[in-house]
Amino acid sequence: MENELDWPWDKFDRIETLTILAVRVELLKVILNVDAISHPITGIGQYALQLGKQLFAHKGIESVKYFSSDHWIEDINLTAQSNQWISRLRPWIPFKALALKTYAKRRNKYFSRLTSGMTDHVFHSPNFVLMPFTGKSVATFHDLSFVHYRETQPQYRLNFLDRELPKTLQQADVIITPTEYVKQEIIDHYGYLAENIHVTPLGVNNGFKAYSSAETKQTMNTLQLKHKRFVLSVATTEPRKNLTRLLEAYTQLPITLRKKYPLVLVGSTGWLNQSLRKSIQSLVKQGQIISLGYVNQQQLHHLYAAAQLTAFPSLYEGFGLPIIESMASGTAVLTSQHSAMQEVAGGHAMLCNPLDVNSIKMALRSALENDNWLMQAETSGLGYSQQFSWKRCADLTVKAYENK
Repeated sequence: MENELDWPWDKFDRIETLTILAVRVELLKVILNVDAISHPITGIGQYALQLGKQLFAHKGIESVKYFSSDHWIEDINLTAQSNQWISRLRPWIPFKALALKTYAKRRNKYFSRLTSGMTDHVFHSPNFVLMPFTGKSVATFHDLSFVHYRETQPQYRLNFLDRELPKTLQQADVIITPTEYVKQEIIDHYGYLAENIHVTPLGVNNGFKAYSSAETKQTMNTLQLKHKRFVLSVATTEPRKNLTRLLEAYTQLPITLRKKYPLVLVGSTGWLNQSLRKSIQSLVKQGQIISLGYVNQQQLHHLYAAAQLTAFPSLYEGFGLPIIESMASGTAVLTSQHSAMQEVAGGHAMLCNPLDVNSIKMALRSALENDNWLMQAETSGLGYSQQFSWKRCADLTVKAYENK
């Protein structure tokens, strides 16, 4: 054997240095659009925030630059604060028609100016629409609700997407989706190449877990609720979330079941909801349901864990974060057999036909009156949910960036 003292260590050091340099050359530089991160932070905003955090620490990423509106964001954790002006404007001008068009034009101008010469970066828009960029471009399509459920969308949004998405599809080198269901929809509707579509399932934060009654006690006292004595619905008040049918189904349950398990609505205000809001207000006044509106993250964590059942019979979803968030919190789920929800639930949820009020009602009753099913769903769902992490989402996203 060759003497250890005779080994050419100086050459080994040079080889090691060259290897390290070669690896560094392959690391990615990323530009992430983060203007979806504004209060109230809903699904897409949460996705952009969690992905951005993971990319910053990812071993395959050399650098990440966060862009919002007309400037760079230094710290992604401060993005919502930086985007406060968007939050303040939204109730008064919810990016309707001319406002949205003007905002997009302004954003494109500043983005082009700030990214000039950055063609060695990968640009990723986590919210459908790409800004003009001459380097590699990646867009996340969360769903195709604007194609299949146009009646649930405001016209200004449809006009904007109809105008911008053809340009995005032409520019995008890679499309990212959260489920196989949406991937197939993109292939079928747009004829986009399957090999350039990457599925990156969403994740859940560590805060979503099975809290004990002692741990949720303060939140339950504040909200005047009891641990494991209510049905939870987490959804924005908009038509696609199917809250009108859920309310109708719930109010048809036996009075004894409704008294034991009041329905608690959580979520921010959406669009096309004037009639729904009146129904909610009426049922709240009658004492039949409880509406909490938008709650903070700790309260949301505790509500999921303290609920007996999470009801999420949406008309259509590209993923459906409440399904996994509830399972990760040790709570059984009722969801729809339509679109991607059945795929995401993975056989661990009670399914219903979201278009049939009676189907929703019977599923609610079957779930709440079957203690054995509830226990089994809680256990199996909790184990199943562990595979959904934001780290995994980021790992798959980086592979998508590397797509040749």
